[in-house]
Amino acid sequence: MVQNQLFDTSSIAISDGSRTPSTTIMVNNLMNTNVTAQDSLYHICVTVKRRLESLSQLKPYLNLAYSSSELLCERQSLLLSQKQQQQKELGHQSLNSTFGNNTLNQRDSHNEISLSNGGRSSTISSSSMKDDTSLDGVTYAASSGLSSVQSTSNPNSGHNGNIEDTLLTFSMGILPITENCDPVTQLSQLFQQGSPLCIIFNSVQNQVKLPVVSSDDLKICKKSIYDFILGCKQHLAFIDEELFTISDVFGNSTSQLMKVLDVVITLMDSAPDVFPSTISVLNDEANFINESQNSIKKFESYSKIMKEFVATERKYVFDLEILEKYRQQLLESNLITSEELYMLFPNLSEAIDFQRRFLVSLEINAKVDPSKQRVGALFMHSKYFFKLYEPWSIGQNAAIDFLSNNLERLQDTDFVIKNKLELQSFLYKPVQRLCRYPLLLKELLQSSNLSNNPKELEMALDIAKSIARSINDNQRRTENHEVVKKLYNRVVNWKGYRIAKFGELLYYDKIFISTSNSSESEKEFEVYLFEKIIILFSEVTQKKSSSLSLKKKPTTSSLSLSLTSSHSSSANQNNDGVNEPKLDLRGRILIMNLNKINPQGTHTLNITWESPKEQGNFILKFKNEETRDNWSSCLQSLVRNIRSESFRSTSSTGDRSSLTSPIQHKQAHNSMASINSSHVKRISDMQQKNRTSSFGNEYRSISENYKSSIPDSSLLIRIAFNSDFYTILIELDASIDELLQTIKKKISHSGTVTKIKYQDEDGDYVILESEDDWIVAKDMLKENNDQILNVWAYA
Repeated sequence: MVQNQLFDTSSIAISDGSRTPSTTIMVNNLMNTNVTAQDSLYHICVTVKRRLESLSQLKPYLNLAYSSSELLCERQSLLLSQKQQQQKELGHQSLNSTFGNNTLNQRDSHNEISLSNGGRSSTISSSSMKDDTSLDGVTYAASSGLSSVQSTSNPNSGHNGNIEDTLLTFSMGILPITENCDPVTQLSQLFQQGSPLCIIFNSVQNQVKLPVVSSDDLKICKKSIYDFILGCKQHLAFIDEELFTISDVFGNSTSQLMKVLDVVITLMDSAPDVFPSTISVLNDEANFINESQNSIKKFESYSKIMKEFVATERKYVFDLEILEKYRQQLLESNLITSEELYMLFPNLSEAIDFQRRFLVSLEINAKVDPSKQRVGALFMHSKYFFKLYEPWSIGQNAAIDFLSNNLERLQDTDFVIKNKLELQSFLYKPVQRLCRYPLLLKELLQSSNLSNNPKELEMALDIAKSIARSINDNQRRTENHEVVKKLYNRVVNWKGYRIAKFGELLYYDKIFISTSNSSESEKEFEVYLFEKIIILFSEVTQKKSSSLSLKKKPTTSSLSLSLTSSHSSSANQNNDGVNEPKLDLRGRILIMNLNKINPQGTHTLNITWESPKEQGNFILKFKNEETRDNWSSCLQSLVRNIRSESFRSTSSTGDRSSLTSPIQHKQAHNSMASINSSHVKRISDMQQKNRTSSFGNEYRSISENYKSSIPDSSLLIRIAFNSDFYTILIELDASIDELLQTIKKKISHSGTVTKIKYQDEDGDYVILESEDDWIVAKDMLKENNDQILNVWAYA
């Protein structure tokens, strides 16, 4: 049969309108593949629509689809406006949207930001259908397309739904003032009518004619779509894999729509005498855009940036589609589990669908006068959808590590991506693109003027910056988690500190530290900023020099940090096989004792600390201003949180394990380990040497003779209970059960003990209830060269 020869789809080269840009994707370097306008969904739909317009039978259906699409765009605009108003209700002036005679009006004042789509009627005039509203004798309302979409693709599009419910079209956000609908949504509405597909089928072959029944009944529309699919299989030699389903036609994803488009394009290409060539259509579109951009010289710079914005966005969508093809190849090859697949490509399908819609809106804006564009509104709508990328930012490093260890078993000569470096580059693309948006928007804003919605662009820039910061924060937290695990094994002696108590690691870097005393030179340390404490380290030397020897044995309450310590080549082998030096814990800075954080110059941060008896300062010199600002902002936020928590804690009892316990606020805390120098006063000398406590001064005083009488194999436990004090001797090798039983027996006449706590080196009140707690307490005493442990008993 002739039609079978025509539609041997295995040999048909899909033309310009296809979503597989060309067979040249199998090039040596996919990253350098040139992506043009014909590869974008927007231009594909513009081309298809113009080719279909050449068939007179389709004109009334296209008009109806246009009206339905226009209503969807109006409704999306209205929902977005209402969402924005809801956000402004708390302490902000609501955005002004006026509603009169069913018309949404936009105010042109640059001092107001309206999310309505200005100047477009929310009702469709019967005249808009002209003389073609009668489809084979059947006339039906222009709203039929709207109702079908709402009932199938977006049933929950009420005003009180989620932000996703505002997405009623295949374009994000609000269209420019001069545009009533987008061509992608219009084609979707066209195909949902069913009858146009039958007309296309009948126009490309003459032997079999499908019935054309125009109706607004959903069942009849689906019956027409079924007839089309069956006709393609029986008479045009299509196979199931090359066709779409009825669900695809009524689906709300770009991937489903593209299945329909591929079949329609194939049919049109087989009948060039019925449908015009796509080349002339694309040239006409390009000429229109160029004329529009060249018409106003004052926007020349802006238009150039916008052109770059669109071109790079097309390339990004293309790269995501390559990743999707590679993901599908992995899935079909059974070389990888579904869990591993999601780790490598989290939310990939959803991200592609969103970015295609984003690109559609971007291209619509690029073709109109810059003063009429709504790029800012596009980002205002899209900010909720960028959350799709959170799994990418969190799991990117894990994905790269997985590839490094497993790439050999994932390689196949038939795969679209063929080597490790190229695959890594593709996996980095999403995060790189999100971090590029602020730069592009900043350039647009700088080249715009008052007539070009600067307020919206400013809001868009803030949104893009916030997204980029969120991505960076997610990646940093993931990296920091790995750093903490390695740090735990790198430190030679934690001196009784428990890293689990520090909170989350926020930043780490090599930083030069000094005091304001000019005679004290600055030295570099590895500094780790946690939520509750800053820890300073120096690299361990192969042979400790005399400068590291202290006249007084270091304790966890007075740590020495030598300025004369040198970096060493001595290293340990970590789990990754990378040599990293062992570290000495040289000092600590409690966040709760920080007083002021003042940036100075371009790289320096001056921090003052204060205890009840003393105060001092230390200076941190960073490598660049950005790093300094990040640390400064983070420290100021931590101090505010600590003070807020401390204020709340004053109304509660002291029976809680926290750096901000009420008892602790009566004590003078160590602020920072000393920076050792024989010529200047050390920071450790500015610390209070003795802790105060609820035991009282008279009880705290113990003679040296009494201390020396404690056997080396024993510890003296001092117990505070109901305003009385008790002492017991316990053997060092005694278990925690023996200790607790001895304490309870000692004070049994005064009441029943339910809980026992001791105060650790940070001032925290730690419950003493397990063997691990007891070991940590003994290690603390050993580090401090002490044999006396103060505990509190609670009834």
